[in-house]
Amino acid sequence: MTGRVNHRGWIVANSVASADGAYCIDFFEHPDGGFGFEHFRSDPEDMGQWTALGGSGPTRYSNMDDAVRGAAGEVAWFTPGGPAV
Repeated sequence: MTGRVNHRGWIVANSVASADGAYCIDFFEHPDGGFGFEHFRSDPEDMGQWTALGGSGPTRYSNMDDAVRGAAGEVAWFTPGGPAV
């Protein structure tokens, strides 16, 4: 789902899940400008809750393409424009 506002006030533009569904990356726009991403995991013992992994949320990029490149450099399973691994 895109365009949703998460609990931090970020406007989520896209969410990309890993092939096994255990991880995802939310790409978002900060409400006061700039773009970013956050890496999450979902574990059965957490009853499906998503837990932030990266600490990348506070990093601001000037555009979404830079945020996608940033995620590709930090998240091993993520390949922009390709299938999740």
